[in-house]
Amino acid sequence: MSYAQVSVAADVSPTTVAGLASGGRATVLRGTAEKLMAVRSTNEVTQGNVSSVGAVRRIRALYALGHYQYQIAELSGLSRDCVSDLAAGQWAALSVDRDRAVRRTYDQLAMTVGTSWKTRRWAERQGWVPPLAWDDDTIDDPKAFPQTDAIAPTYTEGANVVDRFLMGESVILDAAGRRQAIQHLMEWTEMPLEQVAERMEMTGSAVQRTWERLKSESRKAGRPMRRRVYVSLQDKNMTRHEMESAA
Repeated sequence: MSYAQVSVAADVSPTTVAGLASGGRATVLRGTAEKLMAVRSTNEVTQGNVSSVGAVRRIRALYALGHYQYQIAELSGLSRDCVSDLAAGQWAALSVDRDRAVRRTYDQLAMTVGTSWKTRRWAERQGWVPPLAWDDDTIDDPKAFPQTDAIAPTYTEGANVVDRFLMGESVILDAAGRRQAIQHLMEWTEMPLEQVAERMEMTGSAVQRTWERLKSESRKAGRPMRRRVYVSLQDKNMTRHEMESAA
């Protein structure tokens, strides 16, 4: 966030923000401090420049899928030079509007495989990874690393995509599909959180956050959701007839 953005979010003077950030002020009014402390890093940035880390990773991931540079440029509204410079990591920061344009394009293309084998080969030589190697919650974090063992999916379309994924087929899941898969694995299997995260190619914390959101939404809808515990009917010394009735 720029000084101006922090200033707007906290409703304090930009000069005050700059002075505190540079260490030039030893004290500050309690009211000003409370306003600044109320600003969260998750607040949406609406003006100024932002780090290019997320944009660079998203464009490189689209290259890894084989999407053409001109296609990314056309969909995003950015120039081809801009897309090329970002992919090359030549920009340390970019405007909020450009960052949003890259995000929109990434959301449109991240679940489909492109047709440019040259772009895909170039990305492979550079060590760039596809979208599935990145966790949506950490792709913008400079300290995050991709899961380099992520395998590029071979199937991206068709019916029952989530069911096919759960059966072990290599498919790409969109955001809704990932939520559905996480719900099934967390609610209807005894798979530990770590294994679910590995299966979804996500971090454990990201899976846990998604699961908590799903449970919260289900409670609001009047359909409480929880992890199921399986007990073998054979362990209960039930007769075959009793087991059939229970089933």
